[in-house]
Amino acid sequence: MSTNKRSLLLVTGTTLSVVTGATSLLIRYVRREIQRRGYPGWEECQCDFKNQETIFQVWHSRHEQRGETIVSQEWGTYLVHPPTWLRQLLHHSTQALAVLNPLDRYIERVTLSPQQSYQFAGILHASTTNEDLPEPDFQNEAYVVWRREILHVPRYLFDACLRRLYPVNLPPSRVSDVEALPVLWDPANNLPLPNEGPLLDTPVGTRIDCIGWAPAQIAYCTVRR
Repeated sequence: MSTNKRSLLLVTGTTLSVVTGATSLLIRYVRREIQRRGYPGWEECQCDFKNQETIFQVWHSRHEQRGETIVSQEWGTYLVHPPTWLRQLLHHSTQALAVLNPLDRYIERVTLSPQQSYQFAGILHASTTNEDLPEPDFQNEAYVVWRREILHVPRYLFDACLRRLYPVNLPPSRVSDVEALPVLWDPANNLPLPNEGPLLDTPVGTRIDCIGWAPAQIAYCTVRR
């Protein structure tokens, strides 16, 4: 065997050993971190991957404030009746991607009461008009509560989902009949998300780690316990 061939085999073998070792270390790190964070296992998870007949897997999203309305646009893949192996793959991949997310972004489960909603709507209005935020007088002015709405539902393999969260005026006489709205809060942008689903059933203060770069890339798989 020539010297060049022996050198090539040596380099190839060394490279494979390094890659195999690094991959093994990475897998062990991901598994330890998943256990440390307390992510739910497949049997106990309440994610869409497990429970829904159709899955909208978000690959990119944009979350922004438009006046006093919060709008979220999500682009992804719409899967109908995916097989069990694909569902489990999405579940475990989601947890691994959240562990490896370099930005360490997360969403927090909070509640917006009518009074908090009024103050927040005033802050949003002031930030878009450069006006000073007036002190609210809840005895003389209407309260504000928040409503969620899906503007576009995905129907095709590659499609988008459009949601919004917007304030609604309410007279003080009806405030006692209104329940506080559970929402997911993005600390990085200091804005709520208009998302729905089982994540809103988690206790207040629950942290949900983001899967990717955008705040809407979240799933029940990465709920911290």
